[in-house]
Amino acid sequence: MLPAAETLTLSNGLRVNILHDPQASRTAALIHLNAGSHHEPEEFPGLAHLFEHVVFAGSHQFQGDDRLMMWAQAQGARLNATTHATSTAWFFDMTPAKFEDGLARLTDMLVQPLLTTDAVQQEVAVIDAEYRMLTTHADSLCDAALSLAFAAPAQLRDFHIGNLTSFGEDISALQQALIHYHQRFFTAGQLTLWLQGPQSIAELTALAEHYGNAFAAGKGSPPAHTQPPALSRERYLQLRLESSPRLRFSFPVTLSPALTLLRQLLTDEAPGSLLEQLRTQALADSVRVSLPYTDTTHAILSIEFLVCDTPLALRAGVETLFCHWLQQVRDLSTGHLQHYVALARRDFSRLTPLEQLRARTLDFPPAAQNGWQKLLSELKPENMTRLWIARDVHGHNASVQGFTLPVSFSAWQSQSDSVTESHFMFYLPHAEEAHTADESIQTTGAPLTLLQACIARASLRALCALSAHQGNSLIFSYEQGNGLLQLSGCQAWTARTLSAALRLLRAPSPAALAQGRRLFEQEQRQLNSDIAIRTLLATLPEVLSGSSGNVHELPTPGDDAAVLMFCPLVENTAECLAATQVLASFLEPKFFRQLRVEKNVGYVVSCRFHQTARQSGILFALQSPSYDTETLLGFIDTFIAEIPSVIDGITPQTLEEKRCTLRESLSVRPADRLEAARQQWLREFACAPEINEASVAAITTEQLLACVRAPDNSLPCAGEGWSGVLQKNQEVDVGFGHRFVLKTPSPPPPSQGEE
Repeated sequence: MLPAAETLTLSNGLRVNILHDPQASRTAALIHLNAGSHHEPEEFPGLAHLFEHVVFAGSHQFQGDDRLMMWAQAQGARLNATTHATSTAWFFDMTPAKFEDGLARLTDMLVQPLLTTDAVQQEVAVIDAEYRMLTTHADSLCDAALSLAFAAPAQLRDFHIGNLTSFGEDISALQQALIHYHQRFFTAGQLTLWLQGPQSIAELTALAEHYGNAFAAGKGSPPAHTQPPALSRERYLQLRLESSPRLRFSFPVTLSPALTLLRQLLTDEAPGSLLEQLRTQALADSVRVSLPYTDTTHAILSIEFLVCDTPLALRAGVETLFCHWLQQVRDLSTGHLQHYVALARRDFSRLTPLEQLRARTLDFPPAAQNGWQKLLSELKPENMTRLWIARDVHGHNASVQGFTLPVSFSAWQSQSDSVTESHFMFYLPHAEEAHTADESIQTTGAPLTLLQACIARASLRALCALSAHQGNSLIFSYEQGNGLLQLSGCQAWTARTLSAALRLLRAPSPAALAQGRRLFEQEQRQLNSDIAIRTLLATLPEVLSGSSGNVHELPTPGDDAAVLMFCPLVENTAECLAATQVLASFLEPKFFRQLRVEKNVGYVVSCRFHQTARQSGILFALQSPSYDTETLLGFIDTFIAEIPSVIDGITPQTLEEKRCTLRESLSVRPADRLEAARQQWLREFACAPEINEASVAAITTEQLLACVRAPDNSLPCAGEGWSGVLQKNQEVDVGFGHRFVLKTPSPPPPSQGEE
């Protein structure tokens, strides 16, 4: 059951929503601003995005390593922010013991941001790197192309990411624009504070009142009213992209919890569902439902099918089947709707508190039937635009949202005579749904390649969906190079279903084999069109587990250089595992400060403890538009060489604080039993030692130093002592023993006469 929100308004006018979640292991906070990129001044495109970034650089009370960004990394908190068209949000979560310290920093950075010229200049460069990275990101380009099909709101096609050109060279003027933006919107009447965690309502309310009242009272200057989304005359749009072919249907709709109900119905994979019939007819393999635009009351709803091929007849077949499905959805009974609402809310309950707050405020809230009939009235072919994305589109360049896109506005046949009227199955609550008294949870798994995992997923889709309709859980996931099966239900059902699942895995049907291979090809194309660092990270498990050599080439889009360096444990003991986690917590903020703040190498700068492919260690990640791979790897090598001096500066007090943080994290167990079983299986399969009080107490600076010693007990020189390097663009000879290198082919030498 989802926690209900307790709503209150503070004396200064700040709205607060509090969710007491007694099963949660972490506490989350989110501050939502009722303004976004569509409310920024015309002379500074991207200003709202820039403001979202620059407030992390420090506030009146918390500066340097004490500000939220640096403090959170050292404390094991997770934090981020996002700017949308008409809203912006900043959020973090962490263990309850230090949550108040995090909330103090979050509120102060929005009440009293420093907005210094140095910070502004630095974040301008970071956003410029982000913009250049997104110019090859398929999903971002598809969203940009979609805006060409809408006549309103007027700002939908404008450039809002920001780059060096849009911000200009006058940093002082830019700083003043940021200050004015803050003064205009950051009053209590334009903000909402969300808190969710295991603390009591009284405790969370006290925190909200203490820190929320710091915001200035009043409504300030409310954002200008935005036009509701409206389609243009051009209802057919084609975009050329080197990615898997997609067909996206989009509708202007009214925001409501019914959108989440619709998503649950669309993504059902049980026998007789829309997806099952699309797959059976080799029309489409998956669907993604998204909200690329929202305001306070309206949204653009996109339903995107990953199609199996590019012929025109296939597009028409997908749309015909989809329209048949829409007609039959209108006849669902209240019982049907209640069942799918319950499924969606169960999925929502499995999200972390932070993920739940993000979904409530920025994405799909908990499902309900509220607004269902209104939504059905909006889901009509005459209210729909079509976007076709494929490699063989012949179009002309169009500028939209700062991107130059090859698009065509040519229509195509949208209905197919060869697709007959289909009967879709919609499910009702199962008679055996109430069986929690004898619930049995079982987790099993094995190492798989990505191809094997795709075939397994295709084989199990229908059985997993049927299990959910019966009130049970059969979940297949692919994590850290392993395929995991998790079952939750009564013992008889668990034994019966596990046996059926294993039969399907041992002897995949021809249809499952075909679907799995298509899914694998789509995954590969997705990797090849994703942000470089994500592509490298997704490939890390197979590289570490494989025996096909330790040098790998991987093409990625764009010109950014990217490096991943994974440094496994020196020895697989509880003492080494505990010490490495503590060491990573010391290194993470220092690595970020040195390479993101001081050198500003690019948009991606990360150093953290990481577990994958039966190995644990520290992962360094860099992606940069300015430095080549050899230089990035040199930065990491230099940082590694400085670790002894970092350890030498650790005081007994700070070390004990880290021990306490580790102890607290060890005492926290996921409330969701499936998640707890998943984590336990991964630990046991990796033969990871169990960290206990003795291994935590044994952490000393000498033990931290031992984590980076080479086998001869000497400290490693640059790059030595830790094996496992992934990189892009340039191979560098580092480390000893096994060495894992991922790179793109070196660029060809310039032709004669080129500079």
